Formats: sequence, C-alpha cells, structure tokens
Amino acid sequence: MIWFVTPKIFLTPVEQSGPYCAVHQTTNPDSIKAFLKDLYQQALAPALPGNAMRTLQWPAVPGQTYILSVGKAATQMVAAIQDRLPQSAAGLIVTRRGYVHSGFLPGNMQIIEASHPVPDDAGANAAQMALAAADRLGKDDLLLVLMSGGASALLPAPADGMSLAEKQQITRALLLSGAPIHEMNIVRKHLSAIKGGRLAARAWPAATHMIAISDIPGDDIAMIGSGPTVADSSTCAEALSIIEKYAIALPASIQAQLASGLLETPKFDDPKLQRATAEICARPADMCAAAGRAAQQSGYEVIMLGDALEGDALTLGKEHALQALALKAEGRKVALVSGGEATVAVRNPDGRGGRCTAYLLACALSLAGEPDICGFAADSDGIDGSEDNAGAFLWPGILQEMGGPGPARQFLELDNSYLAFQKAKGLLMTGPSGTNVNDLRVLFVG
Repeated sequence: MIWFVTPKIFLTPVEQSGPYCAVHQTTNPDSIKAFLKDLYQQALAPALPGNAMRTLQWPAVPGQTYILSVGKAATQMVAAIQDRLPQSAAGLIVTRRGYVHSGFLPGNMQIIEASHPVPDDAGANAAQMALAAADRLGKDDLLLVLMSGGASALLPAPADGMSLAEKQQITRALLLSGAPIHEMNIVRKHLSAIKGGRLAARAWPAATHMIAISDIPGDDIAMIGSGPTVADSSTCAEALSIIEKYAIALPASIQAQLASGLLETPKFDDPKLQRATAEICARPADMCAAAGRAAQQSGYEVIMLGDALEGDALTLGKEHALQALALKAEGRKVALVSGGEATVAVRNPDGRGGRCTAYLLACALSLAGEPDICGFAADSDGIDGSEDNAGAFLWPGILQEMGGPGPARQFLELDNSYLAFQKAKGLLMTGPSGTNVNDLRVLFVG
C-alpha cells in the first residue's frame, strides 16, 4: 500500500529481497556500509543514460545532425544513443577531466576534457567550437544537445567585454557564497555568449533539440546546464539583484551592461527560438523513488521527504537527525529518503568537504551516537564537491572514529567534513557514476 501525505510520501515495507540483510540486523560497520552502498547503486540505475535514454526519439531532418554532448555524463549519453544516430552524424563531447566512459569510442565526435566547477581554457575553447558549429548549420539540419550536470562550468563563453579570468573569479565567488543553483545559473546565463538560449539562436534556422538529465531541484529545464538552447525567463535585473545579494564584485563594464539590459537573454517569443525543443530523460525523483523501493524491499517503511530539498546543508542535517530520533522514539523502522541540492556557505577556503559530507557530519553530531540509526549522503555523479568521494556513511560509532564529538565538531566548523569521514574510514568512494541527478540522502531508523 502506498499513500501520500504532503510534503512527505510514505511507503509501507514489503518482504525483504536483495543481496544484503536489512541494516537493522547488524551493528558491524562494514556490513552497514556494504548494505548502504548497494542501495545507492540501485537508486542510480534509472538515471543512468543506458536506461533513461533507451526509448527516446528526436526530430528527423533531411540534412546534417550535429551532436553537442556536455556534462559529467556526456560520453555515457552519446554511448546510449550512438547506434541510433545517422551514420553521418558528427559532433563535440565536453566532459569533466577523468569522466570519459571507459571503452567509449567517439566515432565522428571530438572529446574535450575540461575543468569543473571552475571553468578553464579547454572549456572556453570547446564553447567557441560549439558556437562555430552552430553557425554552420542550415534550415535542414539539427543540433542535438545532450546535457547533464556540470555543463554550466564545462562550456564557458564569457559575454562580450568579459575575460575568462573574470568569469572564473565570479564563479569562485558564487561557489563560496552558498547561493542555490538556480541563482548561480541566472547569473551565468546573463554573463555568457552561449547560455540562456543563445546557442539555439546561433544555430537558427536549424532545429535544435535538447535531451537533458536534470540536476536542478524542481527540474526547470531552462536551468539545466544554464539552458543553452532554451528560452530564458530570468532578467538582467534578477542577475544584478543576486550579485548584490552575495556582494560579488563585477567589472564596471559588465555591471553597466547588466544595468542597461544589454546582456538580456533570448525570451520565449524570440523568432530564433521557435525551432528549439527540449525534454528531460532522468530526474532526481527517479533516483529517490528507486531508493525508496530498495529500502521498502529490505523491510522498511519509507518516508519520502522530497526530491528537491535545498537550503543550508548543516541545517538540513540537524533537521533530519531530529526527525530520525522522533521516529525511533515511536518505535518505527523507517527509511528517510530525500534528494535535492543543499548548499554550504564556505568559511574556510582551504577546507576539504562537500555538501553531502557537511550534511552528514551535522546529522551525526545531532544524533550523538544514537544506536540503530545509520545512513548515507552522496552526490549521484560520484563526486561530492571537488573531492574524490561520492559522499559518506553514518553509523552509531562514527563520532568515536573521528576522535569524539569535539574533534568532529571542529572538523565541521573548519569545513573539513571530508577529512572527518576519511579519518573514520567512512567515505563512500565510487568514481564517476555516469549520471547526475543531484544528491541522495537516506537515514535508516530502527
């Protein structure tokens, strides 16, 4: 039986199945971690391109089909449809360094590996190649864009009058500010020559079609990869307001262009965007639902807290810990499942940690070693922030493995949550996953 309670979704448990015993049946950290990692992998399955793109179609054209695949899943998305592309299809693949899918053969497509989350020259050169390719397309052609998380940083094309170094500086400031992704992408769109629908405008009169894996809370398709082929509803005024909100310094010329509206993005009535279409093939909700099913099959009641949670990671960790404690006091055996993209306002620029480890460490401190509560938090792309871990595990004895509550709190205050979990041997290491549908957090109670 499944029933809905706003804003939570509840699933009743079913008979256990799967390779590991339910986590409540063991206190061994290694067994707990094995169970949790397996559930994480099950949750990712529907969001992997090979599954999510199996039946997708795109417009057929009499002319050329040019592929532009950008993001952390760029090579995997091409591989998922490569056997269905026209033989003459060519294109460009831009992905994060180290994210090229093992064994992938690009065919007529060039691969460029670039920097994330701060853009670099390789990404900037790739953006110019993409714009030049768009310029060459005619009315019988199709620009097929495959978009996944990380694309905003991987395909930078600074607006006229802005240097890449200035774009990098603004990106760093946004990353440190704790701004949510939709605010970051509003700014990115207005400081770009390719984002916010501008790529589709350059490709016109060719048709454009974007297939996207959503890493945006709420699945606003215009925000995925900062929407290079999607009309933009945000404005220069909004971008300026966000910049002022976080006290981010801008070059005077760019400030003036934003204030005057010269950097406005193409809107829905722009004639050059009337042949642009887009669709989402995988969403955070798909991953959360799969996690819920896996937990349910292991004998847990499931409470779905939402797939688009945002806000401060530390606050979220404390809130979820209190929910877990309250449910334990009621004697319930429950899995708390949530997705979304929390933020961290960085106080120590030299700290090591991501939003998932920060969330989980705040959660662990609030639980204070409470028995029979464990879980994990992980980014679905396999990398939490800029480190090499997907996320981390939590079990009752983890604070002691960090040296006790005092040292654990100090790790958190210095933005060193990665180091805390590294010390406790609690990091979840997977390598690049091949998809990106935001973070997954699961707490098991009882």
